[in-house]
Amino acid sequence: MEEIIRIQQLYKSFGTLEVLKGIDLSVNKGEILTIIGPSGSGKSTLLRCMNHLEKADRGSISIDGQYIGKAEGKDGKTVYRSNKEILTICRRLGMVFQNFNLFPHKSVIENLIEAPVKVKKMEKEEALLIARELLKKVGLLDKEKAYPNQLSGGQKQRVAIARALAMQPEIMLFDEPTSALDPELIGEVLQVIKQLAEEHMTMVIVTHEMNFARDISDRVIFMEKGEIVTQGSPEEILINPRLPRLQTFLNKVV
Repeated sequence: MEEIIRIQQLYKSFGTLEVLKGIDLSVNKGEILTIIGPSGSGKSTLLRCMNHLEKADRGSISIDGQYIGKAEGKDGKTVYRSNKEILTICRRLGMVFQNFNLFPHKSVIENLIEAPVKVKKMEKEEALLIARELLKKVGLLDKEKAYPNQLSGGQKQRVAIARALAMQPEIMLFDEPTSALDPELIGEVLQVIKQLAEEHMTMVIVTHEMNFARDISDRVIFMEKGEIVTQGSPEEILINPRLPRLQTFLNKVV
């Protein structure tokens, strides 16, 4: 298997609160990795460190062999590359957030073409073609002229996924993509993610949807208090968990 993300001895604190405590993790190309764990365990922070939305204090992060930040010196302090270099590397990652983060003053199609045109310098016509294909893929081609306030939560999240895909990333990061949705809207978003899984898109997904994690994942990681406690196949982690801490967690969420 070809490794595409590697994280070594990653530490991150917010003030006196240590959120990540020496995380070691690698993700292979085409792998679907799901991260589960209680609130405050460091799941979202780990995801945000991967694409440089948060800066780590110590440790190394590399994407496809290119370091965005590398541990240096005796204390292993993370030394980052220039912002320009990091942006180039991180363009290979798309991210979908809990709360959609769509531009409210732009239509659906404008939300999709904004980054390809402004960041990738793509011709507007090409960006529109790609955007419409993606809207078709997520079942929202008829909504291209709508504005975010005219959409349901599930529709907004599907637009957010299409917008992330418009940059043609190699890796998709999902930070609890269904946690802000009403229960009846969750399925439509998970269906889009399942479709990406069938296309062998590399994905790292933070979720509380255990049945979904069981069905879609190649590997599941259980985090608690800033550490990876255990990891394994969906069967080992979600169906036949042996670790008491994991069993307790699953009993609360399933």
